[in-house]
Amino acid sequence: MIDIDVFCQQVEQSLQEAVTNALETKRRLGQYAVIAENGQPRRISPEEIGLLLDKQARMKRNPLQE
Repeated sequence: MIDIDVFCQQVEQSLQEAVTNALETKRRLGQYAVIAENGQPRRISPEEIGLLLDKQARMKRNPLQE
């Protein structure tokens, strides 16, 4: 039987990977994306998507720095 915490961690990781892939695709195609920021929808440009993905990658490599 799989531990519920391990399962939740796997689900979260899968969702994060799916969102990252979708954002990367939108960035490469030059499309904007809509994200939630402070509970409000916000449209971000392909350039902003790139910055967001870079920041996410840095935080993943070193979670103590922002």
